[in-house]
Amino acid sequence: MITKILDRLSKVKPTKRNEWVACCPVHDDKSPSMGIKLTDEGKILMHCFGCQAGAIEIIEAIGLSAEDLFPPRDVKYEKNKRVYFNPATVLKVLSFEAAVLSVASHDMLNGYKLTESDVERLETSFRRIAQAKTFCNLV
Repeated sequence: MITKILDRLSKVKPTKRNEWVACCPVHDDKSPSMGIKLTDEGKILMHCFGCQAGAIEIIEAIGLSAEDLFPPRDVKYEKNKRVYFNPATVLKVLSFEAAVLSVASHDMLNGYKLTESDVERLETSFRRIAQAKTFCNLV
């Protein structure tokens, strides 16, 4: 459904997960001024920040109908569907956890005795690193 709409627009560029900008088909748009978003429920939201056209005007300008903005009635969307993180975000967390492990290993090599709090923090680092693949939907 979203592909059907995006294919009819010009200069489409992704901005975030399930969000795009494109040139507005309602007015003579030379650079993208229209936002498009696919919601978790499967609805498509559109608005032009140049001419202030709404979704209905935009959808009609590309030869589709309002029905194309909503998922088919027979499609069920899970309300509590797991949301996966952007791999770049997970990499930032992993970098921090690697730094925690590096500092702890350096301290241990220099004779520092870990406290109970230190050990708990290291266990948190190990757990976060192990969970990283799950958060990126790689398992």
